[in-house]
Amino acid sequence: MEFKYIAIGLCLILAAFLSLKEWQRANKARKIWRLLASSVAVLCFALFIFPISYQVKRPERPHEINLLSTGAIKDSVKNLKGRLLTSDARLFQSLKVPKLNLIADLPYFLKSQPEINQLNIYGYGLNADELPALRDYRLSFHPSAIPEGLISVSWNSRLKSSETLVIQGIYKQEGTVPVKLLLQGLGENPDSLIIKTKGENTFSLKGRPRQTGQAVYHLIALRGKDTLAKEPVPVEVQPAMPLKILLLAAHPDFEYKFLKNWLFEKQYPLIFRSRISKDKYSTDFLNKENTNVSKINASLLNKMDLLLIDEEELAALSAEELTSIRRAVDSGLGLVLRITGLKATTVISKPFGRYESPELKNKTLTVQLPEQNRPFGPLPSEQAVFLRTSEGAQPVLIEKTGKVLVDSRISGMGKVTATVVPATYHWLLNGRKEDYSDFWSTLLTRTARKAASEASWSIDPAIPVHRERINITVDLQDQQKAPLISRNGLRLSPLQNIALPFQWQVSSWATEQGWNKVNLNGRTASFYVYGDQDWKQQRNMAKLKATSAFVKGQENIANPLETNVLITKKVSIWWFFFPFLMAVTFLWYETKML
Repeated sequence: MEFKYIAIGLCLILAAFLSLKEWQRANKARKIWRLLASSVAVLCFALFIFPISYQVKRPERPHEINLLSTGAIKDSVKNLKGRLLTSDARLFQSLKVPKLNLIADLPYFLKSQPEINQLNIYGYGLNADELPALRDYRLSFHPSAIPEGLISVSWNSRLKSSETLVIQGIYKQEGTVPVKLLLQGLGENPDSLIIKTKGENTFSLKGRPRQTGQAVYHLIALRGKDTLAKEPVPVEVQPAMPLKILLLAAHPDFEYKFLKNWLFEKQYPLIFRSRISKDKYSTDFLNKENTNVSKINASLLNKMDLLLIDEEELAALSAEELTSIRRAVDSGLGLVLRITGLKATTVISKPFGRYESPELKNKTLTVQLPEQNRPFGPLPSEQAVFLRTSEGAQPVLIEKTGKVLVDSRISGMGKVTATVVPATYHWLLNGRKEDYSDFWSTLLTRTARKAASEASWSIDPAIPVHRERINITVDLQDQQKAPLISRNGLRLSPLQNIALPFQWQVSSWATEQGWNKVNLNGRTASFYVYGDQDWKQQRNMAKLKATSAFVKGQENIANPLETNVLITKKVSIWWFFFPFLMAVTFLWYETKML
């Protein structure tokens, strides 16, 4: 900076000296031109030392990296320009691309390289918990093709002994050779199906565990003699708490007789009251002590988990008894209502609209769950009455053409379920005990009073993998008290959710493959940790969906791919050299002319 001022000062002194000499020269000819030439020469000389500079905007590509994830194909990425990085050690070893570098932790790497502002992601993408670290970056996702195989599967991993294991999902079929899906476990193959159609195919398999405790089924995909996949399906079967059931019948019939015997065999505490005349009843107490049931009141209903009654008997009850039932249902009691007529006869049954359809007269009835494609065995009874679908109602069981046979509605803290299936005992007569058990187990478990629970918990991700981080979320009724959580003898410190104060979360690591235990407020809970190769296609599909959704959300806030930066340019000194040369040439030539 000091040299600049010295040079400017010297140039000014030189300009003043030359101007003074020209002014004092005896020959006054061409004085103005000589003064002008001297000034131009000095000015150009000064610009030789300090050229003129100016700023311009220039588009510039961002500082970007190419991030390779699981599913990236070598032929697609080996010719990419720029830096190639991956945080997947298995992918790094399998690709063997010379310029590919392995990074231990993506968020840490990005923090250490603040100039990076663009990430090009190749493969199936990242896990949902890894994506928030990329929120401030411009993203470009180049997904691999949707993988073939079991791309989406779910099942009820924690169930009661009276419940059925149901596995549902989507299988992506690429070839033309059919694929067989087989459910295998506990020394038997409870269910299977064949997938023939190319593309994404939904499927549903089910099995009933015959024992309580922990077990691991396997879902196997077979193409001919080749095993395409063998994925673990861990389940934990807990003993079913016997529901306390009150059964009220307008008159005894075969349906009630078989149902009473089935409930007795399943060890359900049961009170069965059948009306003989207006104020006379026949009463049976099965697996339960005797009590007075001549009047249905709040004291009796509060001791029950479920009330099963036909509409005719419901209409015969007094207004006081109906009020007690409605209040009990609103407080959590489950109510199963058998409907036979087209018109509702009570306020409780009125929300269930019904209609008559002559299409199924003189035909067998086929029942199925809405979420399952596999139907129950056919019933020989005719079915003419069906329930109307309405807002707030959830179909529980349907006829194969979609007509609703069993519908459920929430009422306060309880549920009311209506059924128009008249004679399910035919399943027992035809030797289909499993269909009979599935039907009534579904109605009872979905309707009965829910047991009070101090805490509920869940694991994220749904498929925890060995050596990966897991999040344990606990919901408590008491918001003021933190849950006591421990694993492997070590106590963990949960954090309370600010938005949901009843929810607590703690992070841990899946250190052991197989069944793991966690202690929640003194109670032991179990979860299963999968191997690195388990459910790969489903996990890859989950990454693809999560990354695609995240990148799409970033598009609304992302900057353009190219940014404009200000750069400084200098004017070429040749623009000053020629005026300088002309000025000094004129001064020299003019002197020679004298």
